[in-house]
Amino acid sequence: MHMPRFMNFRRAGLVALTAGLGAVAQAQDFNPYRGQATVHEAGRQAYSQHCAQCHGVDASQPMAEAPDLRRLDSFCRRLRDPVLKNDCTADVDRYYLRSVHEGKVRAGVVHMPAWKDVLTPQQIWSIRTFVETRPLDPPKRTTSVDARHAAESPVAASGSAR
Repeated sequence: MHMPRFMNFRRAGLVALTAGLGAVAQAQDFNPYRGQATVHEAGRQAYSQHCAQCHGVDASQPMAEAPDLRRLDSFCRRLRDPVLKNDCTADVDRYYLRSVHEGKVRAGVVHMPAWKDVLTPQQIWSIRTFVETRPLDPPKRTTSVDARHAAESPVAASGSAR
């Protein structure tokens, strides 16, 4: 497979950035870089190159095929017990790793390709580290059903109560 010349330079830059991260991520099924600010830029670049097209520039494009990656461990964040929180986060890391390695196929349709032969373990975990730094949007207070009901209501149509 022939890669455009600029892609070779871009890939070489990512390899150089993630090479300094060491072999610590080779056999890990949990994120060994969590909270390490030095990994952020490598993760941002790898995310931009491989993930942003489907998951959005800030990892926040919510759709069934490409969920909001910032919310993968939202349940874990609410846990108070540190042991449970740690176990929950480790479970989410394993889910993330399996999803990235194997991709997502539903009813024979590929929703996400497998990345195990494309991304190094360092890149996979640096992407996860980058995504974890992205701020969450505030929770929605209304749903699309609420909006539809408001639009159909006689009060909303006339602008005044009867």
